[in-house]
Amino acid sequence: MENGHGRRRGREDYEELDRLLEESDRSLADGDLRGANEVLKRAGVKAASMWGEVGRPVLPGHTRRLVALIGEVQQDLGHPERNSTDAVRGDLRQLRSRFEIEARRDAGQTAL
Repeated sequence: MENGHGRRRGREDYEELDRLLEESDRSLADGDLRGANEVLKRAGVKAASMWGEVGRPVLPGHTRRLVALIGEVQQDLGHPERNSTDAVRGDLRQLRSRFEIEARRDAGQTAL
């Protein structure tokens, strides 16, 4: 699916993004905030590359939410007493669902 800037979002892109979000969720479940943070940053870069052009991403709301989630995890790293792991994991589940919907929508448009 072209996004208006010549970039295609394929099934492989969505699968990689989902793997990253799942890995981050597992890290959070294990209490590994640093690991979750690193994987979330990779997921954020992947999502940003899927929409818009480098340096000028046009991010849909769910991708902006992913970027905000990275900030939340980084705040938790700096203040362990603030640990919001359960909330972040809930947000990750919602994001995975939203990206799954996007993947199906893009696949449907490609099939037309």
